[in-house]
Amino acid sequence: MTMDEFVRIVEEIAPREAACEWDNTGLLLRCGETVERVLVALDATAEVADEAIAGGFDMLLVHHPAIFSPKKALDHRSPTDAVIMKLLRAGISLYAAHTSFDKAAGGINDMLAQRLGLKDVRIVPGPEENLMRVGVLDAPMETAAFLDLVKRTVGADGLRVTEGSGAKIKTVAVLGGSGGDFVAAAHAAGADALVTGEAKHHHFLEAAGFGLMLVEAGHFATERGFVDEIFMSLQARLNEVQLHVHCEKAQCINAPYRFV
Repeated sequence: MTMDEFVRIVEEIAPREAACEWDNTGLLLRCGETVERVLVALDATAEVADEAIAGGFDMLLVHHPAIFSPKKALDHRSPTDAVIMKLLRAGISLYAAHTSFDKAAGGINDMLAQRLGLKDVRIVPGPEENLMRVGVLDAPMETAAFLDLVKRTVGADGLRVTEGSGAKIKTVAVLGGSGGDFVAAAHAAGADALVTGEAKHHHFLEAAGFGLMLVEAGHFATERGFVDEIFMSLQARLNEVQLHVHCEKAQCINAPYRFV
């Protein structure tokens, strides 16, 4: 398929125009005019780049943009720049579906809501539009049971949490990745808990003041489902339009940290 066809299909799944203004969603490296083999990963790491090269892939589809801020130069001593240069030398194009997929129907935040078993899910405004989802559990849960559900659902090795109000958890807000700025919006929406990937010290203080349980489950843990979700969406869309492109999920997808 052509490069333009591939971009069009990805952006039907995760519309680029819906991405946050500060984001750099889109085609970051265009190294050719056709796409035959697509590797899907969370990040464009050196290991993923090596896997793409070894597998003969010509497109790397990721969540997090390897090029985020404007660059005046590339330096091989920079780990990120080194990956970009490696992809360029190998002729591998790079597309990042970042906040476009966070906001998309069936994207990161819908996935989190679905995996936690939330019902009556709605989009709630916050510092950014169309990101946070709020829904209700089938039945109120004690704190310990709810936190165990979160850990099992996202595969987190640990959680950072505020105490909350002490009441059972019924209404839950979710936002993958960095969602600390949505504490006030989650509280205003009537949430008992906000599950997100990462938050700052002042976000925890704010949540504690509201009596909101802020659950930091890890940026990687809350977003690694990107690979499965966009892979399935891409395959389904390609089948619909009868375009045959080989797609695979990267094998070397690991958190860049560990709990000790």
